[in-house]
Amino acid sequence: MLVAVLMVFVIFSFTGVAVLNVSYLSSTTSAETANNIKLQYAMESSINESLWRINNGPDSLININTDGITTEFDPVLNTLCVKVDKFQMESEILLNLSEDTHFDRALASDETIETNGTAADMDEENRSRNFTFMPEVDLDYFTDNAVAVHSNWFKRWDGDSEHEDDEAFAEGIHIFTGSFIELRDMELNNCTLVFTGRFVIFSNSNHINAPVPADSADALPALVFTNPNNYFLVSAEGSQYEKQDVINGAIYTAGTIILKKGELSGPIVGKTISLEDGASYSNDIKFRDTEHPWFYRWTAGFKQKNHYDWPKQIGRWRTTKWGKKHITA
Repeated sequence: MLVAVLMVFVIFSFTGVAVLNVSYLSSTTSAETANNIKLQYAMESSINESLWRINNGPDSLININTDGITTEFDPVLNTLCVKVDKFQMESEILLNLSEDTHFDRALASDETIETNGTAADMDEENRSRNFTFMPEVDLDYFTDNAVAVHSNWFKRWDGDSEHEDDEAFAEGIHIFTGSFIELRDMELNNCTLVFTGRFVIFSNSNHINAPVPADSADALPALVFTNPNNYFLVSAEGSQYEKQDVINGAIYTAGTIILKKGELSGPIVGKTISLEDGASYSNDIKFRDTEHPWFYRWTAGFKQKNHYDWPKQIGRWRTTKWGKKHITA
């Protein structure tokens, strides 16, 4: 009998120890789970704050080391390293930051992009964006590399005319310094047209193709309008509005561009961009961005890309460390 009673006490003792051990393990697991969640929140908050800092001030503001959190930005590799050492845990995430430029977007402006309810059909990856600044035109670059400088005022170039000088529109960069200029039925390939004056009109049907960049080289734009007071219209003519402009390559304007009807590869970079319906036909601007992806890259004639402090966003990221901290006695 005594043996049986002792056995019961032994069983109860083992059971009690087991229950206490399960309770301890459960409590420990619960604490680690809570710490893991707190670590995750701390990491996400640090990354969000770092991205806010880097996009709203000098990149050097991102480098901090306080309260168990360290953030470091490598401007050469364009990587952000965030380390969190808190809650008896430690983690480290390395993020590759991609720079978003005006020339990565089908429509980009620092002031106005007005769609007027019109659904632009550019690819989602190239969707419109407002920036806080405009890229600067490097007129010296275009002048130094120009094949021709046209100083005419009140001048029409007509592609159907037999009296036009064919050499006037050789492939390359053409600069127009006058105002009241009209291009009519021009077919230009591997050309960049730079206008410094006002009142530039494209009539009938013009086909302008910028050079296709080789490999990873900078692109060249199709059209550049440097005068902030210039107003450029992409529209259609003809009895059935069948005549329209086809422009492949970036279009930059320091003034206003109105898009009504035509085919454009983009990107379109302008102070004021407006998509509007015509009086006799509905808006029919067709973006051919997916067919001309090589124009969606940094574009020559606007200084070097690293001249600007670009908005940054997360490209790829990887976790290099995440777990319970090992504390040595």
